Amino acid sequence: MHIKNQETLKKENQSLVLELILSESPISRAEIAKRTKMSPTSASRIVASLKELGLIREVSLSSDGLGRKALYFIPDEMSVISIGAEITPHDVHIGFVGFKGKLIVKETVKYSDNDPHAMANLLYQTVEDMIHSNGLGNKKIVGMCVGLPGLIEHKVGNVRLSAQFDWHDVPLAKIFSEKFGFGISIDNALKLRAFAEYNLDEELVNKNMAMIGFGTGVGSALVFDGEIYRGENNFSGEIGHSIVDPYGIACTCGNIGCLQTYISERFLLDEASKCSDITTMDELVEAYLGEEKWAVNILNKAITYAAITINNVICVNNPNAVVLSGKFIVNYSVIREKIIAKYQELLWSPIENTFDLKVTRLGSEGTILGAALSVQRYFVKNLDV
Repeated sequence: MHIKNQETLKKENQSLVLELILSESPISRAEIAKRTKMSPTSASRIVASLKELGLIREVSLSSDGLGRKALYFIPDEMSVISIGAEITPHDVHIGFVGFKGKLIVKETVKYSDNDPHAMANLLYQTVEDMIHSNGLGNKKIVGMCVGLPGLIEHKVGNVRLSAQFDWHDVPLAKIFSEKFGFGISIDNALKLRAFAEYNLDEELVNKNMAMIGFGTGVGSALVFDGEIYRGENNFSGEIGHSIVDPYGIACTCGNIGCLQTYISERFLLDEASKCSDITTMDELVEAYLGEEKWAVNILNKAITYAAITINNVICVNNPNAVVLSGKFIVNYSVIREKIIAKYQELLWSPIENTFDLKVTRLGSEGTILGAALSVQRYFVKNLDV
């Protein structure tokens, strides 16, 4: 039998208490002891050690109507900083996030060379500039997570396939880690977005949530019992590569008739280019609003497939909360409203009223927040300070 030594037990208990303070603060010593089932002495000792490490601080709050003050504990916002990044076609978004999950600073930079080594150089230089220009050089940066679309083997940091970047079997975490002096992890962007939404929206607490993203690709992500459901290789939720028409359009993944070939931005613009010289989604939506017949045909078809996607995700996973996200949802309210109206027409009747449908509250910052929070969670669970 493996017997844990005192140091291991101490770190585990520190992590347990710190997780509780992060999620439930402000919280008192007595409540910490009760929730963790520790003795008051043990809870006080751990709280004191976390305070000494600078990870938490105490605040005084009124405890009753007589104005009596009681001591409570909250995380020290600037004691730990984690970095979240999102790589999208043409842009990289980077955010520094404090210990309470709030965005401290964010930068967006454009790029033209998506070679992984060039991307590593761009990320490194941007992060360095952000550290120096915001006076964060003396802060404890505990790591960075990078989110991007595609099949990501997150445990080893490999990009198995990303159609958006035409990357196949790229050891991205290794390439990035060669530039940075702290740990780097890689994950699927939509999974990170779902993780952030679940943790930062109080209405989603204790829900089993499905997030569906419509934008450069099409995908879904599941959060069950507070954890991202990943499947065997982190490939769960890749509904964009489910085949809806075996005689349809060729997908960049190599298959024919994948769902995302009827919804994703790249394929919509390819279709539009056959009818007009437009090059952006803004122009396509403008033509749609102007009732250009070709634009109406293209986007109405995409809206129908998006509505089918929502129905299928709900039928397969039976969540009690569904969150819509992605560029089409966040940037184009007319498309969003038509997708919602269409899905209500197509929804399988037995699942009506079994879930709450929401639109993302985090918008375009969801992935970088989720990435930073995943770094923070790893730090807390593996506390070594």
